[in-house]
Amino acid sequence: MPICAETTRSDDQLYVLVLEMKKILYIALILLFAGCEVIGENERLIPVSGEGTTDRRHVLLEFTGFRCVNCPTAAQTAQALHTIYGENLIVIALHPASNPFTQGKEDYTCPAADSVYRYMGGTETTPFPTGNIDLKAENGTYFFDAAEWSRLAVQAMADSVAPDIAVTLQTDTANRTVSIQAVYTSPKTEEVQIAFWLVEDSIPGMQAMPDGSVQKDYPHRHVLRAVANDQTWGKRTLMDSNIRLVTGDVNIPQQCRITHCSIVALMFDTKDKHILQAYETKLDDYDYRSDVGDER
Repeated sequence: MPICAETTRSDDQLYVLVLEMKKILYIALILLFAGCEVIGENERLIPVSGEGTTDRRHVLLEFTGFRCVNCPTAAQTAQALHTIYGENLIVIALHPASNPFTQGKEDYTCPAADSVYRYMGGTETTPFPTGNIDLKAENGTYFFDAAEWSRLAVQAMADSVAPDIAVTLQTDTANRTVSIQAVYTSPKTEEVQIAFWLVEDSIPGMQAMPDGSVQKDYPHRHVLRAVANDQTWGKRTLMDSNIRLVTGDVNIPQQCRITHCSIVALMFDTKDKHILQAYETKLDDYDYRSDVGDER
């Protein structure tokens, strides 16, 4: 029997004061990408001077399921925090297949969501809703009730300096693929992993509601759908004061509407997988129509 966690939300927790983010000197990055040709090693490493940091962007990983009656309330908390912090807090909803709240007629699961869930210690009995910011553990646990997310967000925003990352996309709507190029740099030298996740927003579908009813057209927000090159944690690469480039390709599932999708570039620490930096790029400049005329 799955456990549905009680979700409480106080006004004090939701309407926190936004911490002032100190603006760091940006490096001007001029990206001239032509096609998807193989890039030689000499083109991957471009020496630059100065700092390569920018405002830190954090990620709220929201674990949810359509059978969880308290998950819609937690989703409201996530959206309220996103409204407060804007682009500095990216929300991604994960529907892990190994939790019973995601199993049934509706299917918003993907292997990457389950991979992250299992890495964090999630099981068949982990209470939903639950979540985490930047994949950081606290007192030995990764999972926090939605009532804790506001506190975690305030703590996260104190970490305001991070590696600089810029993302360029090329979307092939006919073949439903996205080719991604991310340029990054940092004054700190270390090995990182850079992954690209495909997220779809506002998917209409069934959802169990707090009053016991079932809403048939509930908008499922920020749902993780796929990852580039089937690599949940991405490619290992060096991060230092040179401008470096990493690429990836994502296949867009047939059920996804391209105009509702975005790519989230994630930079993970190789040692404990916590998120060092993130950047979201929407695909809303692209339009695709299926044979029956539905927007996809």
